[in-house]
Amino acid sequence: MLTITPLTPHIGAIIDGVALASCSDDDFAQIYQAFLNDKVVFFRDQYLSPDEQLALARRFGELEAPHPFFPHVDGFPQVSVIETTPGNPPGKSYWHTDMTWQKAPPKCSVLCAQHLPDEGGDTIWTSMEAVYQSLPNAMKQSLQGLTATHAVHGFAGSRFDKTNAKGESKVAQIAGKMNGVQHPLVVRHPETDHPSLYINEQFCQYIDNLDLECVEINALSEKNGKDGDNLLSSLFSLSREEAFQVRFTWEAGSVAIWDNRCTQHFAVTDYGDKPRKLHRVVVKGEKPAAMPTLDV
Repeated sequence: MLTITPLTPHIGAIIDGVALASCSDDDFAQIYQAFLNDKVVFFRDQYLSPDEQLALARRFGELEAPHPFFPHVDGFPQVSVIETTPGNPPGKSYWHTDMTWQKAPPKCSVLCAQHLPDEGGDTIWTSMEAVYQSLPNAMKQSLQGLTATHAVHGFAGSRFDKTNAKGESKVAQIAGKMNGVQHPLVVRHPETDHPSLYINEQFCQYIDNLDLECVEINALSEKNGKDGDNLLSSLFSLSREEAFQVRFTWEAGSVAIWDNRCTQHFAVTDYGDKPRKLHRVVVKGEKPAAMPTLDV
């Protein structure tokens, strides 16, 4: 029997009693509702093959194209491999929402653990709906209409960045062909209508055309001196507060599925170069829409 157990007041649920590779339509409907309600759902002992992982992801929507930087499982270009091997430790980790450098960032991701170190390597998710709701009402109103520019620069110099014979960065070459994209600071969830703060420190470069008229915005921005940069920095800091988070300890066969439209996540890189391997499949989303009028 399928059971859903919420893990925190704001985000995360563990789902037991279901085999994801063969779950019924009724079970999937419950999983999907938990996905919307709890924003990230976790499963144990699934051991999905690449074909099964792709089939599961397709139940959430159309799949994204292969990732431009991540390696993939042989024969399965849409199954990205996130792997640490001896001598190849993970680089610096950042809080992020996946692929916000796209005009239409992903709806969700399905991440399946293959093997893990004996200790460490957790992932943390945060609810950006809860972060938004924690803001003073005057600030919520002042953030309406603001946008931020997101770009692919966050991969530069990472272990996923490659250089050619001339020493040119693959990320830099791709970034040079892609303009930054603007997304609203406050977005409307396309299925729940809930507002979220839509920023992340890996891909969000700066706030566009900031006019500091709100007392709360000014108070945040004056902490360090430069208007937009410090507002963004302060919002990043707020997004890292543990009250809005859930932390998941992986095991082989674990699966996490998260709503990329209202969350950020962070990979804890506390395991050196001990072997760790996960497979990721990403589902297409739509262009984030601003909340035209917020009832605050």
